[in-house]
Amino acid sequence: MRGMDLPKVTRRSFLLASAAFPVGCAISRRGAERGAPSPEVRQPLAGQSWHFIKRDLFNGALVDTQVDQVAAVGRTIDIDSHTESDKDEQGSSPGTRSWLRKYFDHPRVGAALPSEIQGPWGMVLVDPHWSQVQVYESPIPLWPTRLEPGWQVHIRSEYRTSEDGAGLAWEQTMKAEAWETITVPAGQYKALRYKNFINFENSDVGRTNSVRRETIWLAPEVGRWVARESSGTYYLDDSVIDAPYNESSYRWELLGWT
Repeated sequence: MRGMDLPKVTRRSFLLASAAFPVGCAISRRGAERGAPSPEVRQPLAGQSWHFIKRDLFNGALVDTQVDQVAAVGRTIDIDSHTESDKDEQGSSPGTRSWLRKYFDHPRVGAALPSEIQGPWGMVLVDPHWSQVQVYESPIPLWPTRLEPGWQVHIRSEYRTSEDGAGLAWEQTMKAEAWETITVPAGQYKALRYKNFINFENSDVGRTNSVRRETIWLAPEVGRWVARESSGTYYLDDSVIDAPYNESSYRWELLGWT
């Protein structure tokens, strides 16, 4: 997987996101602070990569496979992604695509996807994981900062999905639950299972009471999750059905890593 021709991410990504949100997010934490040191997540180096298979969470159907690769390590950690399908920038509108091109210093090629930008390691600033790329007002945790069952954090922040869009509310609780041995196509790993519960303001004004739930298995030796499940629900303002609608829901599993 090394040597893939992925688009180069520039520092303009960091400047754009930082300029958009001058106020930091509010984070409260609780959890054990004593005892044996928790394991450390493998540190990033340019060229590290992870290959995932992506399936529909409900019916198990194959959706795609994707390679994430560390493109640069500096003030930010830039992770390029490349899908093996021929889909063009999944889930983004023409206006959003124009904005996202500002993250790159040359035109997009092939089936390259928007980049994930962290700063520092384990804190995400630009997150392409969702149906629309989200830029947070200040980096938020991608995984628990202490890899211990019972650790928990509550985050109140804002995010944007376009350059000129208003800040949207983002409220997230992350809780580490247990160490587990999990088997995925890449092998068997000891992983910390943690969950995210998210209430947020949707960029689609017709959607209300938007909620997302995630279960993630982080393997410190891998430097990333080996499995991740994401689902969500929302209500429609103009719907006669008094029941939530489902967002697209997926499960990612690790196929290999370098």
